[in-house]
Amino acid sequence: MVSDDRSIERLAALLPDFLKSQRWFRAKTRTVERVEIEDVLPISGGSFYILIVRVVYAESDPDRYVLTTRGDGDASEVPEALWNEEFRASLLEAIACNANIPGPKGELIASRTGALGYECGGSGPRIDSFLSKAEQSNTSIIYKDRFILKLFRKIEPGINPDLEIGAFLTAHGFEHTPAVLGKLEYRSRESQDVYAAGILQQFVRNEGDAWKYTLGALNEFFDRALRGGAAAPVLKSYHPLDLLDEDMPETAPAGLGAYADSAQLLGRRTAEMHRALADSSDPDFAPERFTREDGEKLYEEMLGQADISFELLRRKQSVLPEAAAESARKLLKIEHRVMERFSAIRSRPIDAVRIRYHGDFHLGQVLYTGDDFMIIDFEGEPARPLPERRGKTLAMRDVAGMIRSFQYAAYTALSEQTSERKSSAEPWAVFWNTCVSATYLKAYFSAAERLPFVPMDAEERRLVFDAFLLQKALYEVAYELNNRPDWIHIPLRGILSLMS
Repeated sequence: MVSDDRSIERLAALLPDFLKSQRWFRAKTRTVERVEIEDVLPISGGSFYILIVRVVYAESDPDRYVLTTRGDGDASEVPEALWNEEFRASLLEAIACNANIPGPKGELIASRTGALGYECGGSGPRIDSFLSKAEQSNTSIIYKDRFILKLFRKIEPGINPDLEIGAFLTAHGFEHTPAVLGKLEYRSRESQDVYAAGILQQFVRNEGDAWKYTLGALNEFFDRALRGGAAAPVLKSYHPLDLLDEDMPETAPAGLGAYADSAQLLGRRTAEMHRALADSSDPDFAPERFTREDGEKLYEEMLGQADISFELLRRKQSVLPEAAAESARKLLKIEHRVMERFSAIRSRPIDAVRIRYHGDFHLGQVLYTGDDFMIIDFEGEPARPLPERRGKTLAMRDVAGMIRSFQYAAYTALSEQTSERKSSAEPWAVFWNTCVSATYLKAYFSAAERLPFVPMDAEERRLVFDAFLLQKALYEVAYELNNRPDWIHIPLRGILSLMS
């Protein structure tokens, strides 16, 4: 299929439609002018190939993607190699053997760490493998219960934060993220640019991600809460920071069930992750004081996100379902107030340090093992440029991301209730979200007490938390409008609640 220039041209002609059909292709809203195959790297003697492709758009800069293909196949399809077990075994063997695989324009560099318990050219049986069914922006291969290889699809030159932070946490003994065991990189011979193409990690036995676990807990919660017909308790406040020193209503521990303990544990694990990331003199990880200049930069970033989201909301509000359209109209009327809310981030000094952080922290980025949590996927928000994803910021950005994820879970579970139950269940969804958020935050701040990445002053802490919460919800507005308009009511509701 890719043995000569003519076959490469035929394959390249198929790639625009192929890419648009893939879950991991990130530019579905852009116009693809053409796809160029920049390099062809033979795997397993030419039975399979890894392709480096350049996607050229009509309205923006090009992207590069990693594709795989078989050496056979006809001229009417793109034969994906990842479905082949021999190809998957060849990738693992390349990493185990520190292989360099040359192509016409560059080379694929595979390397292992000393922690990889798999020998190059081992005589034992091949490890069974399969593709993960999880929807994600990359593609993962699971090697039985031993390893997981994440193949990065969209690639950029420079250091990939998933590899960098994963290796850092492994070296610093943080036990709540899978150990990094190896990697794949592509080096362009002409530019000498290096692109991260894959990361091999320890496989962690789990019961699914924390999103799945949380939805299950919420369904049980609604069953318990609605069984007796009682109304949801009225809370002193529905802002979780107001409840840190409050005892939850007597019904809360029983109502939340075991998930109260889970929220506490997840809060502690989040603080422990931040503590590990802040414990280094390495310039790439060493904490840095948050200055007024940092506040100005963060303010401009937040305004930029708000501009994008409000402009998109104005353009698309006419096609939204009526309930969401009404929320959109309410939000657009207070756009100036949202903008004003961000101004405090630059006008008041924040006594805290900036650190490396997860960058896209939510329940889907955490595995539930049955009695603990493992944090995964340190790539950051896919839409952000790589240098930004490797930057430092206030740790509260991650915390706000998890709080937003709790609300997403609450309203996703609410939407799955029968129409007869929804009106009764909605106050309980608000109650659950508030209590779980407060429980998580209380555990986080307790574990992070007196650590320099958390402001000691309660007013500063709230200012930062609210700003990141609002920015994240605005990011969600743009994401849902472009990808899942049926979900737009969740971030709209979150913003209106925060602004009330």
